[in-house]
Amino acid sequence: MWQVQVPATSANLGSGLDTLALAVSLFLTIRFEARAQWSMEIAGHGAGSVEVSQENLVWRSADLLHRHAKGQPMPNGHLVIESEIPLGKGLGSSAAASVAGLVLANELLGHAMTLRELLQFAERLEGHADNAAAALYGGFVMVWRDHSNNLQVRRYPSPPLEAIFAVPPYPVSTPQARQLLPDMVPRHDAVFNAQRVGLWVHAVTQNDWTVLRDASDDRLHQTYRAALNPDMDTLIQKAITSGAYAAVLSGSGPTVLALSDTTHVSPVVNTWKESLRVEVIHTTLCNHGTVVSHN
Repeated sequence: MWQVQVPATSANLGSGLDTLALAVSLFLTIRFEARAQWSMEIAGHGAGSVEVSQENLVWRSADLLHRHAKGQPMPNGHLVIESEIPLGKGLGSSAAASVAGLVLANELLGHAMTLRELLQFAERLEGHADNAAAALYGGFVMVWRDHSNNLQVRRYPSPPLEAIFAVPPYPVSTPQARQLLPDMVPRHDAVFNAQRVGLWVHAVTQNDWTVLRDASDDRLHQTYRAALNPDMDTLIQKAITSGAYAAVLSGSGPTVLALSDTTHVSPVVNTWKESLRVEVIHTTLCNHGTVVSHN
C-alpha cells in the first residue's frame, strides 16, 4: 500500500500574485492498494460532494501521468482519499489533489519524473505553479519563468509564525475570480507590488516580521476580487488591528490568512469569531512538502 500526504497551501500572500505561496499543516492524504477491481472511498472535506469515479481529480491526475510516462492507464486498485482541506475556499485543495495523484503515479512508475518535472506537469494541470510548488516542496516558495521560459522555483524554510484562517461559508471559483483581473494595470501599481514582493523575500530570509504588513499589501488582485469576497476587507482589518503581522486573501478566496506570533493568536481568533460567521482554523505553517510512505 502506498500513502501520499500533501499539505494545503496559501498562494499569492497579498503582493505575490502567481509567484509566492506557503505550505500549511492541513493535509490531503491518499492511500492506494493494487487490486483486481477499481474502487474509491472519500472521507473528510469532499465526502458526499466530490465525485467518486475515475473522473476524480486525484485519479485523473495519476492516470494522465501514468499514460504520459508509460503509455498505459493507471492499474486498478482501491483508492482512499481523506482531506482536511476545505474545498473551493482558497487553500489549494485542487492543487493538493493534482499533486497527490501525480506523486502516486510517479511512485508506481519507479520515480520516472523528478520533483521539478512533477511541478511542470502540475502547472499544466493547474494553469499556474504557486500552489503546486508549495504542496510539493513545502515551506515558503517563489516561482517564476526564466529567460528561456523554463519554470523555476526557490524554496525557503517556513517562517516561525502561526497561521490563522477565517473560512467563510461560501466558495469562490478560481476561474471566475481570475476573470475579474484586468489585463493591464497602472505602472505605479506594478511598482507598488514589485516593492512588496521584495519585502516578502527579505522578511523570510532575514526573519524580519516587522515588514510583513507592508509586504502583504496588494494592488494587483485583491481589490478586483472583492466583489466575490465581501468579507475580505473586514477580516483583514480586524486581524491587523488584533496584532497580526499580516492578513491576506488566501489564493483567490474567500478565506483570509493571518500570520501572527503566538501572543496575538487569541485576539485574532476572538475578533473573527465575534464579528463574522466564519470557521476559524488555527494551525502551523508546514516546512515539508509531499510525503510518501509504502507498506
